[in-house]
Amino acid sequence: MSSTLIPLRPLRPSGAAAKREQTPARQANRRARTANGADVAAVYEQIWTAIIDHSLPPETRLVEERLCEIFGLGRTRLRQVLQRLAHERVVTLMPNRGAAVSRPSAREARDVFAARGVLEAGTVAGFIELATRADCKRLHQHVTREHAAWRQGDRRAALKYSGEFHLIIAEVGGNQILLEMLRDLVSRSSLIIAVYQAPGAPCCPPDEHRELARALERRQSRAVGLMVRHEKSIDLRSVFANGRRAL
Repeated sequence: MSSTLIPLRPLRPSGAAAKREQTPARQANRRARTANGADVAAVYEQIWTAIIDHSLPPETRLVEERLCEIFGLGRTRLRQVLQRLAHERVVTLMPNRGAAVSRPSAREARDVFAARGVLEAGTVAGFIELATRADCKRLHQHVTREHAAWRQGDRRAALKYSGEFHLIIAEVGGNQILLEMLRDLVSRSSLIIAVYQAPGAPCCPPDEHRELARALERRQSRAVGLMVRHEKSIDLRSVFANGRRAL
């Protein structure tokens, strides 16, 4: 297992700004933010994002001491973050050995993609019912950024946008439970791709996202079928080619 901890962007300022923050009043405000969970939520978001965009590859150790230093968070609060990530199965907690980014088995990978197909049909129906013009514009703009990332060869950004495309649909659909479940599956899908899929192979065909966005904007019922076919369009044979022994 790799012992390398890939650096994350600190949440606190550096240099002169950091010195200004160390006044008693600022320290008190900072403690208050931590106490009410704001800093904890931000740390969770940064680590989750680093996992989904592959900045933190599978089996990367998450060294508590280093993370506390990076984020300015106490061990108790940091462990709350790691426990939440472990609950979502993107982090593995190892007794007496700390935490590491999870490495999913091929069997688990198959189950994750199957579950996504079921959930996302429901998120599409919710989007069609509740989406505003602004929501549709947001989705189209996101697809444009995803296409730009693929054209530029920025695989990390493209994969991140690809996952977020599905989360935007779920968010607009308004079902918080579905959104949380899908967020879990999207992050686990990213790990699966990092472990099994050949470099350069697309996670989701970007053109399918554009077609789906158009169908959603027009409130077409065929969008549900497009989403189901879209999930099935992922080349599972390619994804799992390196993991057959784990089946």
